[in-house]
Amino acid sequence: MNIPRRLANSRLFWDYVMGPSYNRHVLKIERDLYSFLIDVIDERCAPPENARILDVGSGPGLLAAMLAEKYPHARVVGIDFSPRQVRTANRLLSRRQAGNCSFHVGNADDLPHEDNSFDLVVSTFSLSSWPDIKRGLAEIRRVLACGGKACIIDADSSATEEEIRLFARAYASTGINRYVNEWITRRLVFGPAIAITNHKAATLAENAGFSSVAAEKLPGIPFFILELLK
Repeated sequence: MNIPRRLANSRLFWDYVMGPSYNRHVLKIERDLYSFLIDVIDERCAPPENARILDVGSGPGLLAAMLAEKYPHARVVGIDFSPRQVRTANRLLSRRQAGNCSFHVGNADDLPHEDNSFDLVVSTFSLSSWPDIKRGLAEIRRVLACGGKACIIDADSSATEEEIRLFARAYASTGINRYVNEWITRRLVFGPAIAITNHKAATLAENAGFSSVAAEKLPGIPFFILELLK
């Protein structure tokens, strides 16, 4: 039994245990890591000015809200399977006043959207926790318009110990012992019980039917990026 994966797939775990801690951590790293990710998405996927954008596994809503601010003429939708995360995202949205963004409850393996609904689908730090990654990728392909792109960023289980250590120290949660934080990061974020490699992610995307698949490690951080074209 893969206990870490079962927890990662548990709505109750995200509602009452992992979600609140994760949300505090995300808000702490907004100005550096998430700004970097927005730049990566802009450079790699270059959505049109009036793009329809879906964020799968939107969590507390930070990435989707930042995308809505960066592309004021786009329509951005975030979905997450945790009702608590969606409520947190809507509270964030009320503070940031991004009128072109909305959040809803939904599962990656059964997206509540019609075929060909989006020009760009993004997902950050969510892919490896999906119950069925191939099915989730197939759902992303289904809701993408013809020629649409997906840009997915996730933890790379092939990251080196040094990369993980530096990342854990740079983005450590307040109040947690440094060595405990490194152990949690190494085992529960980048460990093979949950995380996958960029090569496996690429294979799953190819099997899901994308016409073009590119996967590579991101420079400076222990994550990979998966660029997909329908």
